[in-house]
Amino acid sequence: MEKLKVGFIGGLTNGKIVYDYLASNKFVDLCVALTYNDSSGMARHCELDGDLIRSNSANEFKDQFVDRNLDMLFVAGWSELLSAEILNAPKMGTYGFHPSKLPFNRGRSVVAWQIEDGVTSSGLTLFKYNEYPDGGDIVAIENYNIEENDYVDDVLDKLDFATNCLLKSYFPLIRQKLVKVRIQNLSEGNFRRLRNDNDSEINWDRNSQVIYNKIRAVARPYPMAFFLLNDERYYVNRSEIISFDIGEDEEPGTLVATLFDDSLVFKTKDGFIRLSEVLKK
Repeated sequence: MEKLKVGFIGGLTNGKIVYDYLASNKFVDLCVALTYNDSSGMARHCELDGDLIRSNSANEFKDQFVDRNLDMLFVAGWSELLSAEILNAPKMGTYGFHPSKLPFNRGRSVVAWQIEDGVTSSGLTLFKYNEYPDGGDIVAIENYNIEENDYVDDVLDKLDFATNCLLKSYFPLIRQKLVKVRIQNLSEGNFRRLRNDNDSEINWDRNSQVIYNKIRAVARPYPMAFFLLNDERYYVNRSEIISFDIGEDEEPGTLVATLFDDSLVFKTKDGFIRLSEVLKK
């Protein structure tokens, strides 16, 4: 039995799912694999076992992929934009995953943006790379829900599960050249920019739900939402929209109470929110 020559670029927990699947698949010769080095500091960093190239840039090792005469390449848990030389090298194409229903929410920081926007239903897209970011042909979409009490780590767990489902269902079809792809209509959808530190600052002049969603979107393992109090920065990992008996006439952003468990109650535009797991940095 002639095996397919497959390459892998990725990391994090979803990347480990893809790497482990390929490494154990009897139809695959995983002849080159690259992952983050152990000091990457990435959220949900997950060490992969085996003889891998360890670097935070795959493009610096493009010859390792271009010169291998690969049949296909899989990318998962990797944020770097890959060069055209790498993407176009495999004979059967390069495949990856994106945590939205493409063509909607292409781009960066997509999970956090969706949670902050209050999205309740999304999907993980398995697609074939081209040179346009997140613009390649769609293989399949695995739906997932974002519940009211889901924080970003909960959603990332769901994406790991969806990754596993898509890979087991569609890799055999890709391998046998039986998969039917759907061309994206890039005139539809939208593009998300990379979030920055300013996007994580709490604006007390917003409704409680908006603030609650922001906290969920960037909670651990992400950097967490923050607010300023007496010129000091505080980070918040959990919150709850509550009713409160006092402080209704206070201005938004007023610290109304410190509770017995050290959680903080703040006035918002339309009510109150209780902040817990608050850290000063």
